[in-house]
Amino acid sequence: MTKFKIDVLGKKAPRPNKHGPKVSERIATAQSERSLTRKIAGCIWFVVKPRRPTWALGALAFVVVAFGTPHLLAWHNCTGTGTGSRCYECRYLGFQGVWSHMGPNWNCPVVAMIPVNWGVLAKQIGIR
Repeated sequence: MTKFKIDVLGKKAPRPNKHGPKVSERIATAQSERSLTRKIAGCIWFVVKPRRPTWALGALAFVVVAFGTPHLLAWHNCTGTGTGSRCYECRYLGFQGVWSHMGPNWNCPVVAMIPVNWGVLAKQIGIR
């Protein structure tokens, strides 16, 4: 191992730098405005940055707007058996309450995607 030689130059600590950067009032205002812009951009980026929960929530919102909400078959009135059966009434229970909805080919699928009734939703929220 090598030996170190330490020389003590004085008892006092080194002086702080008194000649720091001087910022005029105009530059300080511009920096605070830029800071506000960066904060707003940071909040927006926090919402849209690629994270799994954000993308999952966005995908769920897309499905609700594009296709509707899932509803489960609660009650149905059908005649016939097998593929020749014909349904006359299908009632579904889901997020929007109980709905009557007829499936394609006069059948009642177990799960149906019923479009959102935006008018009723707006009244419930109090927009209209």
